[in-house]
Amino acid sequence: MTDLNLDQVQTRLNELFVTYGERKLIFWYDPDKEFEEDIDNDAIKLDNAKIYKLDPKSQFKTKRLFEIEDTKNNYLIYSPFNAMDENDENNHLLSILKYSTQFKADKISIIMTQLNIPVELHDAVKRYSKFFEAKSRIVALEKIAIAGINTEQELEFALMAVLTKAKTNQFYSIVQALFVDYSEGSTELYEQLKKYNLQESFWKYISVYYGYLAETPTIQKLVIAFFANGFYGQLDQQELPVSLKEYEVLNQTTAIVSFMDEMMNDIRYVGAFNKLSHEIYKLINGEQLLNEISVDELLKVDIFEAVHNRIIMYVIGQLLSGDKTPSVGNIQLFEIVKDRQRAHFGEKYKHQYAALLSAQKLLWRELNINSQKFTEIVKVYEDSAYKSDRDYRNFIWNYKKITEKKSFAELQLMVEKKYKAFLDEVIQLWNDNFEINERTSILDFYDHFIRNKQKTVVIISDALRYEVAKELQAEFQDEKKLQTEMKSLFSVLPSVTEFGKAALLRGGNEKCEYIDGIDVRIDGEKTQGTIARDKILKKKNPNSLAITYSDVVAKTSAKELRDIFNGQEVIYLYHDQIDKVGDHGQEMQVFDATQRAVTEIKEVLKFIYNGANVYRFIITSDHGFIYTDGKVSEYEKIENPSVLSTDRVERRFIISEEKYDELGIESIELGKVLRNDDKRHVYFPKTSAIFKKAGGGQRYVHGGSSPQELIVPALEVNVMRGSSQKEPVDVKLMTSRRRINGLAITLEFYQTEKISDSISKAAYSVYFEDANGNLITNKTSYYADSKAEASSERFTKFTFDFINRSYEINEKVYLILKDLDTNVEKERVEFSVDNPFAGVFGFDI
Repeated sequence: MTDLNLDQVQTRLNELFVTYGERKLIFWYDPDKEFEEDIDNDAIKLDNAKIYKLDPKSQFKTKRLFEIEDTKNNYLIYSPFNAMDENDENNHLLSILKYSTQFKADKISIIMTQLNIPVELHDAVKRYSKFFEAKSRIVALEKIAIAGINTEQELEFALMAVLTKAKTNQFYSIVQALFVDYSEGSTELYEQLKKYNLQESFWKYISVYYGYLAETPTIQKLVIAFFANGFYGQLDQQELPVSLKEYEVLNQTTAIVSFMDEMMNDIRYVGAFNKLSHEIYKLINGEQLLNEISVDELLKVDIFEAVHNRIIMYVIGQLLSGDKTPSVGNIQLFEIVKDRQRAHFGEKYKHQYAALLSAQKLLWRELNINSQKFTEIVKVYEDSAYKSDRDYRNFIWNYKKITEKKSFAELQLMVEKKYKAFLDEVIQLWNDNFEINERTSILDFYDHFIRNKQKTVVIISDALRYEVAKELQAEFQDEKKLQTEMKSLFSVLPSVTEFGKAALLRGGNEKCEYIDGIDVRIDGEKTQGTIARDKILKKKNPNSLAITYSDVVAKTSAKELRDIFNGQEVIYLYHDQIDKVGDHGQEMQVFDATQRAVTEIKEVLKFIYNGANVYRFIITSDHGFIYTDGKVSEYEKIENPSVLSTDRVERRFIISEEKYDELGIESIELGKVLRNDDKRHVYFPKTSAIFKKAGGGQRYVHGGSSPQELIVPALEVNVMRGSSQKEPVDVKLMTSRRRINGLAITLEFYQTEKISDSISKAAYSVYFEDANGNLITNKTSYYADSKAEASSERFTKFTFDFINRSYEINEKVYLILKDLDTNVEKERVEFSVDNPFAGVFGFDI
């Protein structure tokens, strides 16, 4: 017997007798007699046919059997010799041969049986017989064509997918693989297609699916064609400029735009896409092409990175020209920033866009305080004017993240000038009308917010000024489990750490007094350090604790955390990020520290309420600060009037027993601030100016009287009971195309994080419905439960089959993700029907 598997031969024969006609006569010529022994020994069993061994000397007997004696049964006619020529006068079976078929027990046939490929594709499979010479390729083909091969197109797609190492046997996936290969400076995968005689089929399908034709096509030309047509397709221009005419495609621009969207939005291919984008931009002289297109048209385009620079420079020009509400076309800057940050390459330019938006807000905003009442001044600051501090901070923080700052240099100077003018105006107005008792002092913090209240963690973040706490509050408000209320307090003068932290400890009739240096005491007790503060708290309530942020986050388990917090009613948690950086030679990184402070406070609050079952928090501070990034000019400095060696002289305040009456400064008795009989004076500039003093630290300052320094937050955060459960994992639709052009669509989803201690599984029902809420596809269950570290292992594809009915052109249909547990709709994504269809045909995205 031959080396071929007899079972496979038998399976193939049985399949043939099921496939062909009503009555089937199949000739099997085996001149090498490889299977004769099996035939003679009845080793081959057929379900629906008899086996007849042909004798060349008994043709008439055979003819009589099949045409007269038995005209109903199927027969396998085994011939252990070659077929006779049709022109041979001795070929008396010619009439039977004309209505019969032949079986070949060759390797191709056996492989087709193994892969369940229909017999009609025998010639197509044979055409690519070289492919099937390696077992590894056959195994790979079997894996990638898991849904079966039933047409010549499906066969060729599967072969190409194996040779290009594509993720799927869809044609777009094959093209993606070739693009990735080319991005790495190689065309090896395309050479594989040529080696196995598939290049002509590849270019045929490129023409069919993407409309690209070329006399001498290459992968480089194909990549150029895709980027060129994709770019102008995003502009809604079907015609390419003269310089790119050879790359113009026929009526398939939409397909190319969809392909490019898919590739740029898939984390597995985005690196290759970006490399190709930069290369092709240079090859087609992209800069010249961009200059010929209006900026408002470019808002839709994100295939080339340079588009972002063009838009950014245009907006900068508008701002520098004095336009306080810049726009492109009819689109305002806010919408531009939102859309462009989401666009491809937008992440790289997020700081530029954010800086533009912050600059516009700051430059546009006016103080608009028409009252001399201090109450009104404070209210305006807390309601709106604080946003100028926020916008300046955000501008500077983003500006410093920009690698190429040259294009922003003029705008930065403009912002700096505007902010300094704002500071001087608001601080002058503040101090001209200053009343120390207008707001509750932090000296009364304990009595107002802590005494006789439920268990509370007070997070005291050094130098967390009011506008930063407002940002923190906005982020907390996005958390459904958290309820917030913002109140404000006045810090003490001087607005520095030792005074502010001491004041926050005071309660009842306890005396707060300043000794000297940094020694501020409560009822005679020193207030420096956690141990001293813990002692003062315990005098008011023995179930109190003072602890540092670093000590809390050092705990690695909820049990360790509970061991600390259990039995405590008042917890003062000291956090130092902003002041630590600003006061210790790193003042120009203070806005970085501010960002870290916000993140750390959010995380430690969540850590505590999840681990220690604490549900009430107060976030406050000892003082605020002023920061300007530009160099402090001499005119912004005040001569130091101090004449006593005992005076304490700092950038924003002087403490002295002496009476100084200098231009540009104000003073208040220290005793009036601390509520004692201390007759020393606290002197402070009336504007944002600083006292001349040797040493650094001129940009980040505090200690004086300004809303930025004196208004401190009292942000109360309450956690809803029973809300410490884990967050369900998020899922994202990765397929970017939102057009449907057939009765089946395959979509890819991505689980954004692995399942962990803080992230729980999620389950969704996924399906399509029409505008009337009617189900129009199958429902599939999506279980987002992957624990895989690698993001590439958290992708899932689902195919949706649409009901075979007529659809309106551009009809809106909706992909629905509904939580299986709560039956609540998580997401609704709008798709459009590309063209009316009714019938069965497939497509891929």
